[in-house]
Amino acid sequence: MAVQAKPMTVEEFWEQYAGKPYELVRGEIVEVTPTGISHGAVARRISALLGAFVDAHGLGEVVGAETGFWLASDTLRAPDCAYIAAEKMASLAEAERYAPFAPDLAVEVVSPGDTASDIRDKVDLYRAAGTGLVWVIYPALRKVDVYLPDGTAREVGAEGTLDGGEVLPGLQIAVKEVFPAE
Repeated sequence: MAVQAKPMTVEEFWEQYAGKPYELVRGEIVEVTPTGISHGAVARRISALLGAFVDAHGLGEVVGAETGFWLASDTLRAPDCAYIAAEKMASLAEAERYAPFAPDLAVEVVSPGDTASDIRDKVDLYRAAGTGLVWVIYPALRKVDVYLPDGTAREVGAEGTLDGGEVLPGLQIAVKEVFPAE
């Protein structure tokens, strides 16, 4: 739901909306609504699994849902979970502000109110900004759509395994670990 009409930049957005439940998409402020328990449980699990791997290998940082990433001068998104490589982390001048780049891996957990076009738009924005790997998790379907750096996509079901590919070599996560027990 858009809440204003005048397009703004990420810099302007920071001055007025930092710390508030909004994202900026193509210059328009979009309210971010609270999610349900299932969404939160999946987001926590994937964050923990990614964080354990990244920390164990000293690869950078895994951040949670409120972390803003500049995807364009007029677009700021906050994925449900994201990985930032150590090199990018080292380039940050002000870690308390939004990340001035796209994450290396963006994870979106689909909520019941999300439309297919909303999800596709997020994926397209991440990829256009340079995100190397995007995972879209569908809790109700117990599957993950994986968008790869070469522009292809594949579906991984509950019995499959997610891998970090070129973004996080060696990472292997059983999809069933991402979801609460049925």
